[in-house]
Amino acid sequence: MNALSVRDVTVRFGERTVLDKISLDVDQSELVVVMGPSGCGKSTLLRAIAGLEPIIEGSILLNSRDATMLPPHQRNIGFVFQDLALFPHLNVGENIAYGLRRRGVKTLARRERVGELLDLMGLGDANLRNVQTLSGGEQQRVAVARALAPSPSLLLLDEPLSALDADRKLGIADEIVQVIRTTGTAALYVTHDADEAARIGSRVLRLQDGRLHRRVAPT
Repeated sequence: MNALSVRDVTVRFGERTVLDKISLDVDQSELVVVMGPSGCGKSTLLRAIAGLEPIIEGSILLNSRDATMLPPHQRNIGFVFQDLALFPHLNVGENIAYGLRRRGVKTLARRERVGELLDLMGLGDANLRNVQTLSGGEQQRVAVARALAPSPSLLLLDEPLSALDADRKLGIADEIVQVIRTTGTAALYVTHDADEAARIGSRVLRLQDGRLHRRVAPT
């Protein structure tokens, strides 16, 4: 059973077709990368899967269930945005626990889950820190931990390392991939960086001109 199946999904902005009959699958526990230049529709693809962008035609299945018409909060998807979107008024632990609190998870269970993810992300002593005092790499880890906290069936990552310099990017990428694989979460990761794509994905697909043109084998 695939964690995600996208079938002939089309998205238009006015007269412009941004995604043109896109189809792809992500297996359970698989990390797939979609690579392409800026403005090719990578972020739009993630937003359509998450239910944040309406599609003109096609279907989206999550764990073999048709989710095309489901609102975002019913899709059980974790999303790491390009700008990370951490809450500046909440500390690290509160940021990670945000989705759990919204689902009504009790305090003790929230604390246990936050502690587990802090350890996984190498942030064990950062629970009470202000997120604005964190380094860029630490903020990336918090954003991933927050997205993973409710145990989503699918994790979407929209160029989460784009703000990091090249020297730090690949090391953080390795850490994030290890955590995703440790949790067994299916993930779809988009980037414009070929080195990053090859480093991360079990499969790498290329998006250009609104279409998936070819498969690229990671080196």
